[in-house]
Amino acid sequence: MHFPKTPIRWAGTLIALTMLFTITIACSQVAPQTDFDQPLNASLLREDFQAFRKALAENHPDMYRYRSRESLNRLLDSCEAAIDGPMTLIEFGNLVRLAVSALECGHTSGSLPGEIMERYAASVPMFPLKVWFSGGDHAFVLCSRSENVPAGAEILSIDGVSMAQIHRRLMQYLPSDGKIQTKKNATLNNDAFLFLYNFIYGPKTTYNVKLVTPEGRSRDIVLEPTRFENTGCPAYKTGSGARPLDITYPGQSRALLTIRTFSKQRIMNAGQDFPAFLETTFNALRQKQVENLIIDLRGNGGGDDVYGALLYSYLTGEPFRYFSDLRSLSKPVMTPDDHPGLAVQQPSGLHFQGNVYVLTDGRTFSTAADFCAIAKSNARAVFIGEETGGGYEGNNSGGTVRVNLAHSGIQVAVPTIRYSNAVKPAREPGRGILPEYPVVPSISDILAERDPQLQKALDLAAGK
Repeated sequence: MHFPKTPIRWAGTLIALTMLFTITIACSQVAPQTDFDQPLNASLLREDFQAFRKALAENHPDMYRYRSRESLNRLLDSCEAAIDGPMTLIEFGNLVRLAVSALECGHTSGSLPGEIMERYAASVPMFPLKVWFSGGDHAFVLCSRSENVPAGAEILSIDGVSMAQIHRRLMQYLPSDGKIQTKKNATLNNDAFLFLYNFIYGPKTTYNVKLVTPEGRSRDIVLEPTRFENTGCPAYKTGSGARPLDITYPGQSRALLTIRTFSKQRIMNAGQDFPAFLETTFNALRQKQVENLIIDLRGNGGGDDVYGALLYSYLTGEPFRYFSDLRSLSKPVMTPDDHPGLAVQQPSGLHFQGNVYVLTDGRTFSTAADFCAIAKSNARAVFIGEETGGGYEGNNSGGTVRVNLAHSGIQVAVPTIRYSNAVKPAREPGRGILPEYPVVPSISDILAERDPQLQKALDLAAGK
């Protein structure tokens, strides 16, 4: 029995936007009167929240993996108690997602239906600047249609609230595995800031913004809200239009292997075949006598479990364990007959024996993070970039149960398999794979389309 582990994702610009939530909206906000603001009956919403908790209790393989039973149940109880009167759809959706975030499971979600998010984007004005968080709570302007706000400017505050404070609040409402923050930052940078800021602080008629230009000049400006469609930026290099699998040779005795997904379906849709690609690629590496291999897993959200194990089989000459344990509520003990990842894995005859460097970021998630965990635990690769978005010790994923809450329409997705990677004990439990060489692109790097993470890998491969 195979449990594909492709993470829950949505197509288009709104990928991360349904992952947003808050439980309060400021009284001073000025919001248009739409169906988003219509009060819903409290008793019906309590029924929906109880159905949400029931879906978790009956399907989630380990609700208390990162938080104690007492702590999580106390928070869930407080959320349910907060439904003490009518709530809007936005408010209730935010409440559910607050609870999802508290679960600290990146594969669990509770979201407004996509069509609701699309109507919200089309009808509710929002903050007019595209914001980019770099290396923490520093917020920069990625692009702007205002002459007074140059790209690259740092935003210090909005309406008197510092961006550091705003960032801390937003991060409380984004889901991720354990204590990992990079995945949350990646979500914010994928247009989510505009929606989440609206949900928490409310739509407004104007924004008083304090910023510092790239030249170091302070400015206090007043901006008017705009529709989401008016906040677009140039298409910076993301690899979104490229094929899932690619191999290039940047310099003597160096190779760059880019794997944008482990999803069998996405790879097949692009006319590629993962096992065949790996065999051809590693045969070429041997023929070319490549000594340094860079594997780029940035933005790789995961996919099929067996593909991660297959990739690692090309990096080792020894048999190895990949998963140490898999379990679900319905099957507490699984064997290799249930999942091939529990069996002892065999090395490939074409395994690479040279130096390996792996590029990661907050979007390196699920199967991609599992592969990184094995390579890290076995000291088979040097990691460069940012902490992975998926956990070192494993995650909760596998087959997903989807439930639509009857009265609100909120869509809940719950994983059913608890994965434990076959790794040495974590130095920092609840974290992702931490790079030996942390490199975070600056706003200047983004605007200039420089890639300091790849450059660091190339330098290391060249012995610099």
